[in-house]
Amino acid sequence: MTSVQIDRRVSTLETRVTDVEELYGECQLELTRRVTGLEIWAGRTTAQGNGIGRSLSLIMERLGIPPTEIAEVAMPTEAEIDAALEAGC
Repeated sequence: MTSVQIDRRVSTLETRVTDVEELYGECQLELTRRVTGLEIWAGRTTAQGNGIGRSLSLIMERLGIPPTEIAEVAMPTEAEIDAALEAGC
């Protein structure tokens, strides 16, 4: 192979590497945005569920119904997330 052919192949390879790097960066950004959106949604849903549980407890108390234990929903800890990932969830 001549040096011109090698230069052309290296140039083509550099272009492909650049394309892969750009696509990877775009995918990372998209995934980060989606996960952030899901975290915000999960936090809001958790807060709403806990508020409904507290409201039901107050209604039951005012009606004279013996209160039922309504567990608070909590976001998972880092340890729980790690355990789920290790379990292949």
